[in-house]
Amino acid sequence: MWELLTGDEPYADMHYGAIIGGIVSNTLRPPVPNWCDPSWRSLMEQCWSADPTARLTFTEIVNELRAMAASLHPRGHRASVQAHAQKQS
Repeated sequence: MWELLTGDEPYADMHYGAIIGGIVSNTLRPPVPNWCDPSWRSLMEQCWSADPTARLTFTEIVNELRAMAASLHPRGHRASVQAHAQKQS
């Protein structure tokens, strides 16, 4: 989800040893941009829960994404995407 949101590769500037250490300790999470939609941020953070039993199932993730997509207004979403694309340029 983070890669879809940012278009970047997570941890690209980190040494592989630091990445492995973060994965093993279950503390490594990419930074969520300030401009991220609160619903999207919440969904990512639920997926990243340190407690595996608190993480959403794939079915729950799909249902959340469908609900988020259904609530989008095509024009508003397009403007949001265009504004983000301009920030990246």
